[in-house]
Amino acid sequence: MTEPVQRQQIGYDLAGNPMYAAPYVPGPAPAVQPLSPIVARPWGAYVAGGCLGLLALVVVAFMVVAILIGLSIALVVLATGLVALVICLLVLRDMWRTSRKG
Repeated sequence: MTEPVQRQQIGYDLAGNPMYAAPYVPGPAPAVQPLSPIVARPWGAYVAGGCLGLLALVVVAFMVVAILIGLSIALVVLATGLVALVICLLVLRDMWRTSRKG
């Protein structure tokens, strides 16, 4: 037969029931993890790479903004040219009609 396990009472809960400590069961010792060697990381290279990446992003953003400004100026010039052409055509049409009636 097995002997009854003596449990140590550690207190009472809110309902007044006794609380017992968990029984100790001896077992194999936990395996110790071997320490990994300290690895020297090139943090300076990481920081330099991040700075260069940020610089490249800024340069690309400035180029995109410059291209968009150039396109907007070109569109304004094109619109002004089209308005001038329409006005010129309207004036020439009026002059043509006036010379034909005349």
